[in-house]
Amino acid sequence: MKTYSYIILLFLLVGSVYAQEKTKLEIINSNFSYFDADVNPDARRLVDSVIFKHEGATMFCDSAWHYFKENRFEAFGNIHINQGDSLHLYGNHLDYIGQENKAIIQGDIVLKDEQVHLTTEELHYDLSSKIASYYTGANILSGDNNLYSIKGNYYSETKMLLFKKDVLLENPKYTTESDTLKYHTLNEVAYFVGPTKINSDNNLIYCENGWYNTQSDISQFNKNAYLWSGDQCLSGDSLYYDRNRGYGLAIKNVAILDTLNDYIISGHWAEYFEKEDSSIITENTLLTLIMASDSLFMHGDTIKGTLDKSGKRLLKAYNHVKFFSKDLCGKCMNLTYSVSDSTIRLFEEPVLWSSDYQLSGNNISLQMANNQIQSLLLENNAFIISEGSPNLFNQIKGREMLGYFKNNELRKIDVLGNGETVYVLKDESELITGVNTVSCSEMRIDVKVKNIQRISFQKEPDATLYPYKELPEKWKLLKGFSWRKSEKPLTKEDIFLH
Repeated sequence: MKTYSYIILLFLLVGSVYAQEKTKLEIINSNFSYFDADVNPDARRLVDSVIFKHEGATMFCDSAWHYFKENRFEAFGNIHINQGDSLHLYGNHLDYIGQENKAIIQGDIVLKDEQVHLTTEELHYDLSSKIASYYTGANILSGDNNLYSIKGNYYSETKMLLFKKDVLLENPKYTTESDTLKYHTLNEVAYFVGPTKINSDNNLIYCENGWYNTQSDISQFNKNAYLWSGDQCLSGDSLYYDRNRGYGLAIKNVAILDTLNDYIISGHWAEYFEKEDSSIITENTLLTLIMASDSLFMHGDTIKGTLDKSGKRLLKAYNHVKFFSKDLCGKCMNLTYSVSDSTIRLFEEPVLWSSDYQLSGNNISLQMANNQIQSLLLENNAFIISEGSPNLFNQIKGREMLGYFKNNELRKIDVLGNGETVYVLKDESELITGVNTVSCSEMRIDVKVKNIQRISFQKEPDATLYPYKELPEKWKLLKGFSWRKSEKPLTKEDIFLH
């Protein structure tokens, strides 16, 4: 048993000696060599065209101190390390530790291979792992990209660069600032793993995770990602961007903010066409129009943002459109909002509710001013209805109607053509005193505290005051009457219900 133990121990000792021999520095050339045991018994001085070789790497210098017992050397002047015929490292001063296969180079450093040109003032290079590290700042050229960071590593075998602290990537088309960035020199793809900004003449991009292919200009951004272009900001959980096509795609928790026109569109899927300055948003869409005293919330299956002929923003909402605000809500099939004339237009069975009034017509237009509703137009078969009593409705009917608002509340109504109205009269105790019916081609109705205060007639009216119980059937529900209270959204959440 002891014999086997001695054999194993002898084998390990021989292997250890062999391993140490393998790591010995080899002096290939030195025109002059000096050794004085009295001065330094563990070192020799090598001068002129000095060449070392170690573990597949060849090192050149003007002169060096060779510490043979420590298996290291200190070199001076015209340092050049060549590893594998592809990587070349230059500098002014070199400390090489043979036992660790580690080189520390200082002064006017240049590292070059087929993909990278790196310059710095101090570099640590591990010849075993083939990793170069710097800690005091470096510039790297790769393709059309110029990169800088205070700290970083270059993995020469995988051709990957890792940049840390004050990272800057400059490209002819844009500039990237980052906290931490990985860069693959073969495909020129940058990977972001920290707060990152990409600035160009056309936009600003921010993310905290993602990648950018600097060859194809295709990229993806995640984690708090957004893209600013002009007065608009596109954000989402994940952004895809093709710079050459000017195409952006946002997925999940998407938002488009327009600071010029005071609106936000949100959803879960958005496409952005930068060259046309247009966008399409789907999946749980919500348009928020920011007003002076309140916001108007609008939902449709799809919302598109484009430019009209004047170059102003035009928003279009399609299919099952509903909107809600504190003072006004509505419903229609399709809707447009034109910034050029500040008008919201409702199409296909449109209806509005303002305070206690229901307003309808074949088409409806809302005029905005200073982020408030200024007026509305009910076109063709215009109808305004409110509940006058439990069994009778106040009704105003005409060919067209113009409504005027103050502080987003309906204050005045002009009936233009074929006017008819029936409304309940009450005393100060809210007791019904009668029902007034009027036929007049044109009339003006004043509204105060959400109730009809006065009606003035522009032409000779045909008016009759009836006792409440004697009102003829034809006046109880005017032709075209349609009470749609059940469709009214009462909250912001209701606009998502079909």
